Amino acid sequence: MPMSQHRPALAAILVAFVAVLTAFATQTASAAPTPSNPIVQRAMLDLGTYQGECWGWMKEVIRDATGSEVGFDYRYGYLEGGAVEVSASEAGPGDVIQIIDDNWTEPDADYPGMHTAIIIAANGDGSFEIIESNRGFDGMVSVRSGYNPAEISSGRGLDFHIYRFGESTAEAKQPDVPTVAGPVASGDTARINTPGDCLRLRTAPSGTITHCLGHNTRVTITGSPQTVDGTSWVPVDTVAGAGWMAANFLLREAPTASRSAAGDVKPVFSYRSFVSIAAD
Repeated sequence: MPMSQHRPALAAILVAFVAVLTAFATQTASAAPTPSNPIVQRAMLDLGTYQGECWGWMKEVIRDATGSEVGFDYRYGYLEGGAVEVSASEAGPGDVIQIIDDNWTEPDADYPGMHTAIIIAANGDGSFEIIESNRGFDGMVSVRSGYNPAEISSGRGLDFHIYRFGESTAEAKQPDVPTVAGPVASGDTARINTPGDCLRLRTAPSGTITHCLGHNTRVTITGSPQTVDGTSWVPVDTVAGAGWMAANFLLREAPTASRSAAGDVKPVFSYRSFVSIAAD
């Protein structure tokens, strides 16, 4: 049947409309951001799939994306895996949010409100776009907007921490500094001497471990040594904060030509390096 005089015009309109929709869809797709962080990229591969509990899924993502193996403790496990802790204002794509009770972080920890999530983007107001598993206890991986860990943890009477992977290579960039063996004293700058390992930073001599700092990390001795449990401990100031370390694993920085006439040492670049917890 031949077209009426109106049908060609209607067909042309429909063709033009489809062309506009196709162009819009193409433009939208090309403008959609592609995550560049390898942790986010790996996590997004599981979107909409069943992956089980959030903690186990996060560990698998980190292992696949970085080669790092997160430990079993809900706090120290990150540090054992080479992560560093960052503040909410510093956090960005690929960082991991952990909501926990700081007094119960052991592998058997199990209480309402515990959760692990991976940051996709920071919103600049303390909230984040995240990807997570098991949000509704269904084991599914999904995304969530406006996730504010400070508000959520506070409302549950819990704590939160944010961890970043991929910075442990900073140790290799640290310049060689001459060191000498022997006792360290208050005011000395020293280097951790644990090749391939790390040295525990504690709250007190033989006290609670807070961090584990990598070989060659610079510390400053801030007081006199104390002997506890047969070990000589010294108070130190580090990039991870103040605490106590076993003096036997510290080498004092040697005087060099970089000292000024007043005897001060020129600043050395500071960095964070946390690796597997092993040495005292």
